[in-house]
Amino acid sequence: MTNIAVPQVVRQVRPPLGADLPDFFPMIDEQATVLVKLARTVGDVLQCRESAHSLRLLDLEQRRQELKRRNQAAVHLALVQQVRVEQIHGTMETLDRAAASLFQAARGFHQQLSVPDQAVSEMVVVIQKAIENLQHGYSRLANGSPAAEVDAEAAIGCWRALGSGPGSERKGERADRDGGSRGRALWLDELYANLQGIVRELANAGDILRDWSRQLSAGWYGCEGDDQTSARLSRRLLAN
Repeated sequence: MTNIAVPQVVRQVRPPLGADLPDFFPMIDEQATVLVKLARTVGDVLQCRESAHSLRLLDLEQRRQELKRRNQAAVHLALVQQVRVEQIHGTMETLDRAAASLFQAARGFHQQLSVPDQAVSEMVVVIQKAIENLQHGYSRLANGSPAAEVDAEAAIGCWRALGSGPGSERKGERADRDGGSRGRALWLDELYANLQGIVRELANAGDILRDWSRQLSAGWYGCEGDDQTSARLSRRLLAN
């Protein structure tokens, strides 16, 4: 696919110089970058290669909280100025929920119950791939490329590839294989469910990115209402 001229949907997210609104694309990219680093660190924790109380995790959690506060303030400012930011807000909220679940997976880590688990390794790889696809897609969208839809489909495909998930397929085997290790079996089932939930959130982010990219390709920037309302908003964004 060839690049097209950047239409209003990109201008809405990246206002011209002099506008009061922040540039949302770098904010989303920062959030995705934190999520990539977090997924790798949590993967190391779950594979017993790093402590659940590591300074890296603490730093990433503080960064996540800082980004969340800043992003919420930026979205609020856009709403006050009557600029529609549903896709921006939905993207930021979905990525933050995925981050929160990754931290939950690390905090729920039990050294005494865990040994490296193949299903966990596979699910962490799926999560990392989905996040990287999203980050690539946001970069393409920021450049006005409709190819962002390809990355969105790849992120959604991670959930499809997971299917019912290796965790749920192995629940029955887990109790038998581990004999009396009921505590480990329950912990792993909970961990599987958490990781599956993260992949689902990332697939939801992929849905948003795909729709966003399609709107960009169509030259439509997500405004509802009559033509006069859309025209007024268009003039306002271009005038900023």
